[in-house]
Amino acid sequence: MKKINNIINKICVAVLASVFLLASCDTEESLNITSPDPVFELETPGINNIFLNFELPANAAFTISWKDEISQSGTYEVQMALENTFQSPVSLGTTDGSTFSMSVQDFNTALKSAGVTSFEQIPVYMRILNGTETSNSILFLVTTYAVAIPEITAPDNTFTTVLSDVDPEAVVTTVTWEDSELGNDSTADVSYRLEIAEPGTSFATPGLVGTTSETSMEVKHGAFNDLVLAAGGTPGTEGSIDMRVVATITTASGDLVRTSDVVSIKVTPYSVALPTTLYVVGAGAADAGWGWTSPVELALQGRTYSGNIRLTPNDGGNFRFFTVRDDWGSGQNYTYYAERGYTFDANLTDAMDGDNNFLFTGAEGEYFIEIDTENETITLGPPVVGPNCVFDQLWVVGAGAVDAGWGWTSPVRIRCTGNGVYQGNINLTNDAFRFFTVRDDWGSGRNFPFYENDGYTIDANFENANDGDSNFRFTGAPGTYFLTVDTVNKEIKLEAQNTDCEFVDLWIVGAGAPDAGWGWASPVEFSCVDIGLYSAQVTFANDAFRFFTVRDDWGSGRNFPYYQNEGYTIDANFENANDGDSNFRFVGTPGTYTLYMDTIAKTITISN
Repeated sequence: MKKINNIINKICVAVLASVFLLASCDTEESLNITSPDPVFELETPGINNIFLNFELPANAAFTISWKDEISQSGTYEVQMALENTFQSPVSLGTTDGSTFSMSVQDFNTALKSAGVTSFEQIPVYMRILNGTETSNSILFLVTTYAVAIPEITAPDNTFTTVLSDVDPEAVVTTVTWEDSELGNDSTADVSYRLEIAEPGTSFATPGLVGTTSETSMEVKHGAFNDLVLAAGGTPGTEGSIDMRVVATITTASGDLVRTSDVVSIKVTPYSVALPTTLYVVGAGAADAGWGWTSPVELALQGRTYSGNIRLTPNDGGNFRFFTVRDDWGSGQNYTYYAERGYTFDANLTDAMDGDNNFLFTGAEGEYFIEIDTENETITLGPPVVGPNCVFDQLWVVGAGAVDAGWGWTSPVRIRCTGNGVYQGNINLTNDAFRFFTVRDDWGSGRNFPFYENDGYTIDANFENANDGDSNFRFTGAPGTYFLTVDTVNKEIKLEAQNTDCEFVDLWIVGAGAPDAGWGWASPVEFSCVDIGLYSAQVTFANDAFRFFTVRDDWGSGRNFPYYQNEGYTIDANFENANDGDSNFRFVGTPGTYTLYMDTIAKTITISN
């Protein structure tokens, strides 16, 4: 029985195996195995912001790659568009590979050609074409840089102008330009320079009219005239001037500079040089009259003409200024100055005589007239006695001036001795020094470049010390020289020592000078120490004395009224003794003083 059961089990196993085998064969015949569809795919970049750096034009702006499982090979075209629909695609190039790169410069050029404005972040879509197959698109956000230059729109090459000094602030023209590279949403920090230059110089030394962030600039007569003259313009003569606009955009990568094409215009500048002398002619100038025999001369000091003049309202009372002697065409009448905004003294008005001369309406007499071209005023004041300078003296301080040194204890005084002329003897050595206009004031110094830049001819024995302060340096043989600073003819020169006075010595006699007394045994010697200057140490008492021109000669005396009538300004410590001989009387604190008599400035003074 057991054996029968084993046989039955084996039969069952065999039957089951056959069933499974049959089932397995049926399954294999019905199974459908699938794989992914082939694709043509442009890979998305890891970074999609592109800032095109003009400093690195050859660098790759981008690199893209793709896979093509459809065609697997071919000539691939890379396209870009500014919209995701690719209605206006731009071909960037072709390749047989599966990657594509483009340089910064080439990509910037392509975007510029597509009309993209600079320094604005814009979307740029890219895709790949291979025959009839088109990849997906990817997006870059790109910022381009400017390439096109600004274009001057006005004035053009036909522009001609004559500049005028009547109103320096008046506008000659407004220069305008266009910069197509920059749109309304531009983030660029742009600055424009308007420059001019002499034709043919390639702007080697351009003149700067101005800077602006706008696209226009007003050009004014006065400032433009200075630039034209500096660029080689000739006063009164028409000439060409080149003009351009330079645009500078400041970026993190550096400055991007673009320069416009040149526009050439015609300009006639005016002279800004002031003649050294103005001449006054007319019936109102009593010593001149309407002729050239004896015109009144007013010398220029700095930017001011000045001098004494005798004016009269009689015989018409009119007069005019002239810049050139004997030249009626060089006249400057009342209207000339009025048009330029001058303010006039109350005694001067328009003569309304057909020539619009000046009319003097005040009391006849001598006046000191000043024509201040800087402050634009013409004024009258009391006549000036003696020489006429802006300062009564200049002071010299420095190691090069032996008697001065670098301090204010004993500065060398260079006196005003004429119209704008300072002169005096000075002991020089080979070292540095400087001129000063105010004693004890270091801020009033005038160094070598001050005079050099103002056009002075400077003695060959002086040079720029180049010592940090650009002082004068004396390079000649040490010794005492006669120094002249001529502010009218703009000259600084050295000559042999000069002690030119009317007399070698004056003598002081009288009880007011106790060392002398009223006798000739020991008169005080009052010596000529500089041109027209006497100086001596004198002990004074409160009594009378007199000056004498000849020792032992009572007849050579000069008393208080003598100097008073000669127009001298006399120190307040002296008065008329009214003693029958009208001697001097000393009324100050008795003691020893330094006495000065300046026969040029006509002053008698004392100092401790």
